[in-house]
Amino acid sequence: MSTVLRASLALLGLAACGGPVAAPPTVVLISLDTVRADNLSVQGAPEGATPNLDRFAATADRYESACSTAPWTMPSHASMFTGLFPFEHGAHTFLPGEGHRGDNVFALHPRFRTLAEALAGEGYATHGVVSNTVYLRPGLGLDAGFQSWDVRREGGAGVTARALDWLDERAGGDRPAFLFVNYMDAHRPYAHGRPGRDGHAALDELIDRVMVHGDPADDIGAAVRELHQEAVTQLDVHVGGLLDGLEARGLLEGALVIITSDHGEAFGAHGIVEHSKDVYEDLVRVPLLVKSPGQREGRVIETRASSVDVPGIVARGLEAAGLPSLSAAFARTPGSHPVIVENYYSRMRDLERFGDRFRRRRIAIYEGSTKLIVDSSGAAELYTLAEDPAEGTNSAAEDPEVVQLMGGLLDAVLSEGGYEGERVLPDQLTPAQADEMGELGYGGGR
Repeated sequence: MSTVLRASLALLGLAACGGPVAAPPTVVLISLDTVRADNLSVQGAPEGATPNLDRFAATADRYESACSTAPWTMPSHASMFTGLFPFEHGAHTFLPGEGHRGDNVFALHPRFRTLAEALAGEGYATHGVVSNTVYLRPGLGLDAGFQSWDVRREGGAGVTARALDWLDERAGGDRPAFLFVNYMDAHRPYAHGRPGRDGHAALDELIDRVMVHGDPADDIGAAVRELHQEAVTQLDVHVGGLLDGLEARGLLEGALVIITSDHGEAFGAHGIVEHSKDVYEDLVRVPLLVKSPGQREGRVIETRASSVDVPGIVARGLEAAGLPSLSAAFARTPGSHPVIVENYYSRMRDLERFGDRFRRRRIAIYEGSTKLIVDSSGAAELYTLAEDPAEGTNSAAEDPEVVQLMGGLLDAVLSEGGYEGERVLPDQLTPAQADEMGELGYGGGR
């Protein structure tokens, strides 16, 4: 059946067999950059810290154990858009050779079909409202399939306004909408809304203490985490504005809405500050809230989920609208596959500042509440998250059989075929983008 015919049947409310079929719903994917799962009150933050996200979670499926595929923006969004792990899509950092200039990250190759491309092929109008001007900029391949990609660095109020403006501009149109919205308020320097509290200075002090001198984070780490939580609370206001705007326009009830994050943030545990540096839970455990069309009651889902599941979740949500081909294109859904997290080296400035520490690959795999981390040096770490969520006790030496079993499972996943094709280097940063990179703290302080 052609896309045009399918859309016509949906609009008429008739299936090919004569039964009712829903019209394609509005799809909204919201990415909260640098938000940990435990930044939400319903997942561990202080009560009242995120009232709008909590309100939304009460009408949605909340995945209790969701993780990004990588601890930073570029590879995790590539996974979110393609349903592939970083080893499969290849859009991750690489170890630069001597004399390398520019950024050390590969762009997403155009051979990979994105969710936006698939939805556009089914008649959707696709639009992105993006605040990360460095790693979601055009030229990295993440805008593939979006008919418009509005990239501007501004706070959450402006992001919400731009998203709602686009919906208003196309009001009454005959095409369903896919809207991607990216907020940066919880990223360095933390838009906490309190004058006189400098997130840059606090983070740089914490990096100096923990990563340069090797001292415990102590009170500085607690203070920086508090600033970050306050930024998430401010972000919650802007997300609430977007949700309220959808409701006021009569779109929220029938929409498929997904709210997640690309990665978390570390405040000194395991000798790590900020993100993009490792695969511990602080950096990769993220919220994942999914409201299906017509859903009014929330559920807590214990099945472990991943960024790679986002396209599959959208595809299953659109099956009732007569779009089964998307499910074939994006097969992964929570519980259908092993979950892994990958980090390849780190940002250029981390490599320059901290030397050999980050010249390694780190990959984690989960089996229930057990997590194995393997290092390209051959080292292994084993944690039981149900009993040790902070990953404080490495039991690899005491449980070699478990390490071997989970290592074999990881090898089986990786052997299914990593990307070995052409690597795409991104365009050189403009002076303004280079300044933005410094402002965002990539990496190790300014």
